[in-house]
Formats: sequence, structure tokens, C-alpha cells
Amino acid sequence: MKLFTVAVIVCMLVPMVSCSDNEKETLSLEDISHTSDKFDHVDDSKGTIEIKDEKPKKGYFLTAFDSIYKDASWFRLDSLLFPDRFGPSKMEKWYLLNQKDSIVALHYEFKDSLRTKNAFFNWLDCYGPKCVSYQVRAQFRKQSRNSLFLIGENHLVYIESKFPIAAAKLVGILNEEKEDQNWIYVVEIPGRKKTRWSTIKEGEIKRLQDIKTSGY
Repeated sequence: MKLFTVAVIVCMLVPMVSCSDNEKETLSLEDISHTSDKFDHVDDSKGTIEIKDEKPKKGYFLTAFDSIYKDASWFRLDSLLFPDRFGPSKMEKWYLLNQKDSIVALHYEFKDSLRTKNAFFNWLDCYGPKCVSYQVRAQFRKQSRNSLFLIGENHLVYIESKFPIAAAKLVGILNEEKEDQNWIYVVEIPGRKKTRWSTIKEGEIKRLQDIKTSGY
């Protein structure tokens, strides 16, 4: 058990009820994250509410996050998100909190690479609350948070954080054996900086050439 302020509780509950129309039955990640800036006006001196840390005993992110986000508390995301529509065989959806950061961590496992790519490409085609369409190797519009996509043959991973995400370190922890470090796309989207597209084959990373994006 751990005590969190009223501000944190509001941050977690608002996204869960933010979509009511049929056309937007799934939540955007913008609704889940970016919350700390939205609730600066909340007076957290009025008291605290006790909520349960749901950290799992095993899971896809457990080893990596025990290394990178040691003091974070884990909470399951039960809301329907965009990739959920594409029939993953397994998935984990987490919201992590510590004293300085809030992290969104999603992992989807699909039966084959076609389903994985279909989920990712459709996500790119309508990304974010404004449903912006992006191409492979395109520059994402500048945003305040840091994001990371990992797209493999059967795995789709998304992580978002207030602070820079150490992609190389994370990949190394997720797959300790170098020959297992294979990702079709690694998409690093640093806050307010240039997007980096790469590919990893047996632990060797290769930068992919950018394509020109208007307005960046």
C-alpha cells in the first residue's frame, strides 16, 4: 500500500471517463498521459487517498522497469486503447508513477508479423487525439513528452515518459541475448526534438533515413 495525493487520483480517473461517443470508443494516450501539467491547480493539501500498487510478480516489463524505474508504483490500464482492436493474443497495459514521472507502458503480442504491422500502421494512420497520419520514417510533430515504439515480428511495445527513454538500454534488458534483439522498427520520439527511426538485427542497430515532413 502506498499513499498518493488527491491530485494523482484525479489524474488517473479522468482519462477513464473521457470518451463517451461511439466514434471514439478507445482512449488516446494523450488522455492517459500528460496529466501532471493538467492538474497543477489541485490543492493536494486537503488529504490523501490510499490506493493499491498492482505491480505484477511476472510480466514483460518487470525486469526492465525494476532496473530503470525502481521506485515506481504500478497500475493496470483497463481502458480500451487503439491497438486492442487488432486481436492481440497477449497484452499488458500499465501506468507507472513515481515521485517525478508518470510512465505509460504497453505491450502487445500478435500471432504473426502481418497482424503486428497492421496494428502499428493503422495506429500511425490515426495517431494521437487529433488523429494525425504519419508515414514510416516521418517526423512526429513536436510534443512535450518522450515516446518509444518497438515493432518486432510478433511484438508491439509503446512506452511514454516525461524524461528521455534509454532505448538501447531498454532493448538490452528486454532481450539479454544479442541474437534475440531484433526489431523491425525502433521509433524514438524525444520531447520537442527530432524523431529517430532505426532497425535492430541481432543487437546491431542501424539508423533509417528520414523522410521530409512538412511543418517540422
